[in-house]
Amino acid sequence: MSNYSETQKSSLCTAGLVLGIIGTCTSFIPIINNLSFFLGVLAIIFGLISIKKASKGKMIATIILGILAIVITLGAQKSVSDSLDAISKDLDTASGENTEQVLANYVDVSLGNFEATTDEYGLSETKMVVKITNKTSETKSFTIQVEAVDANGNRINQDYIYANNLTAGQSQDFEIFQYVSSDKLNSMKNATFKIVEASAY
Repeated sequence: MSNYSETQKSSLCTAGLVLGIIGTCTSFIPIINNLSFFLGVLAIIFGLISIKKASKGKMIATIILGILAIVITLGAQKSVSDSLDAISKDLDTASGENTEQVLANYVDVSLGNFEATTDEYGLSETKMVVKITNKTSETKSFTIQVEAVDANGNRINQDYIYANNLTAGQSQDFEIFQYVSSDKLNSMKNATFKIVEASAY
């Protein structure tokens, strides 16, 4: 019975060695390395069970491979997680979902006054000059959404600014609200203007 037990434990060590090798080889592969983690754990368990029953070299190799499978798997998964977090932050910045961060760190937006004049034909000419400044140290493009609201916070009108390829520190003026319908003109003159979305890419 004793010999059977020793043989059995030696076989466990061999199985653990194989699992450790497979776990280590697959620990670099995303998703699959979830299994690699458990293979590493099993390899360590089999290696520990076979202490004093299997050859010392095989037992040590089994445990080391199991540890490697676990460590590499955790490292690879952390790397993927960090990359996904970075991508998510970039997408937030590019999609306008992080407007406060864009305005704080990437771009300065200076809203001018809304102007409405009547030409010699009685037609109204409208505009608002907005100054966009790239606050970063590299070339960036920006999309800014400006909204006009009444005293109750209801939206009257909105317009967009597309500032493409502004170099570091560069400022550029843009004119918005150049096409305002006559039924909104008086409301626009008394409106409050605010930035509702800012994207940087």
